[in-house]
Amino acid sequence: MAVVAMVFWMSVFLACEGVSKHFGDQRVLDDVSFELRRGECLALLGASGCGKSTLLNILAGLLEPDAGRVACDGEVLDDTATHRHLPMRLRKFALVFQDFSLWPHLSVFENVAFGLRVTKVVGSDVERRVDEALGQVGMRDFAKRFPANLSGGQQQRVAIARAVVVRPRLLLLDEPLSALDARLRDELREEIARLVREAGLTAVYVTHDQVEALTVAHRVAVMRAGRFEQIAEPESIYQHPATAYVAGFLGNANCIAYTIEADKLHLDGIGALDLPGNSDGPRGGKGTVVLRREAVLIGVDYGFPGRCVRSSYLGERSEIEVEMPGGRAVRGYSDTRFMPGDEVKVRIDLTGMRWL
Repeated sequence: MAVVAMVFWMSVFLACEGVSKHFGDQRVLDDVSFELRRGECLALLGASGCGKSTLLNILAGLLEPDAGRVACDGEVLDDTATHRHLPMRLRKFALVFQDFSLWPHLSVFENVAFGLRVTKVVGSDVERRVDEALGQVGMRDFAKRFPANLSGGQQQRVAIARAVVVRPRLLLLDEPLSALDARLRDELREEIARLVREAGLTAVYVTHDQVEALTVAHRVAVMRAGRFEQIAEPESIYQHPATAYVAGFLGNANCIAYTIEADKLHLDGIGALDLPGNSDGPRGGKGTVVLRREAVLIGVDYGFPGRCVRSSYLGERSEIEVEMPGGRAVRGYSDTRFMPGDEVKVRIDLTGMRWL
């Protein structure tokens, strides 16, 4: 058994096993286990208070777990069974915060060079590596400026360059875009995704924004109450949520109870539909079905009757919330503008259903 365990720990780059953490009587992390391959980015996605930043701080070495084991590249970082805890300064990781944390009295060049000088890199190697890192984030022309003369997006680019210039074993990002406006978040999200992939970085990315998680990461872990609700590749976790919580958190899906009788799908509070013969779902019984908003089509021609209670214009389409006669609310999309109070029809695209 010991040999099998050793093979497991040596076959992955980063591994957590049974990590738990308490703050007083509150259990913030509850028996968390996962593994990360070299060059892979994992997004920790969840609402505030779910434990994602606590897990990141344990990986960074800022916190010690109360139980469990953490290893990276064959080296044990934390092991509560043997009372081992490797300090942050010895882990060779880099951490990017949401508040930039740049030295205000140092230029952009010196901010990025700081970690290299601490690790005794000297001479032309410093200049070459700083220039390369600033080039990766599009900040090469700003090397002589000071943080006070930069926008928020530019400061975060410098913070990212400062992290990657030291060539960390693991890059940790703690909600790095949450302090930026929507346009800058969109711009930097794409740049971080590109940088992680092109540089082959191994990274753990904490966010509460599902678009960030799905864009940046190779795999997404949805966290709830200190545990992993589901961990999977972005497309898989979106298209095939394992629980109603994951379905609701990713894409605000409609989770609806159903009953199947004689090839009729009875959706609670909506109505009955003919179940296709080639459906990959159950042929009878009860359960819950996930209806993504894109599977709920709202118009005036045909479908189940309802009343618009909320309409959000998104440009190319509108997101509509409809109250059905039984009182259930469903959300979907429409190419037609509706206003609250308008009578509408709701059509269900069965190909967009997912069974829980």
